[in-house]
Amino acid sequence: MDSRAFSVKILHYHNQKLSPEMMVKAKGVTVGMSTIYYWIHHGKLGLTKQNLLYPRKGKTVKKQASLNFKPAGQSIEQRPKAINLRLENGHYEIDTVLLTRAKNHCLLVLTDQRSRHQIIRLIPNKSAESVNKALKLILRQHHILSITADNGAEFNRLADVFSKEYIYYAHPYAYWERGINENHNRLIRRWLPKGTKKTIPKEVAFIENWINNYPKKYLDYKSPREDCLLANLKFSFKLIIDFYP
Repeated sequence: MDSRAFSVKILHYHNQKLSPEMMVKAKGVTVGMSTIYYWIHHGKLGLTKQNLLYPRKGKTVKKQASLNFKPAGQSIEQRPKAINLRLENGHYEIDTVLLTRAKNHCLLVLTDQRSRHQIIRLIPNKSAESVNKALKLILRQHHILSITADNGAEFNRLADVFSKEYIYYAHPYAYWERGINENHNRLIRRWLPKGTKKTIPKEVAFIENWINNYPKKYLDYKSPREDCLLANLKFSFKLIIDFYP
């Protein structure tokens, strides 16, 4: 394949918001990742550094939590080891993603800790009432075993719609305790960067579907949807074996 054909293929996947790693590992582009980055940085593809999915930013000051701070419910320290080891699907991290700093629509996002399956809903504002209203509908559609949240005011009434014994709160500013949420929110930003003033449920549904079909290194470059299907097949097979010993 000549360099022009490679360029067309790379630009095609770039427009689908795939990283160079996924182009090489999941889509079979036979050019090294470092080569693709070199071409981007040196304008070989008609792109600039600003077209990178994650342009480099300056360092931010790390915030410190108040020593007197109390979580809205059970601390993440009380979360069972089985959840921490990510042995089964159904244990979700929850977060909100703001589109702009103005008080308007934002996204409610839940990410499965094991499969990385993501649920995204557009809600009218970042309030506990809006979060709980959306979560009630989500719980009718998805099997959720536990929820891990931060201590934002929008999550301090989760126990109104979900069993409080399965809700855990991370330490303030300890973003790494909900690292799966943090990393997957970056995938959303590929489509809805900060400052996006308007979106619609149809667009949000497209992004949710795109993320759930996006290959993950953690899953050996399978997508969350493929992983969930495989997990369901294994579970069904186990039921058959147990029923017919």
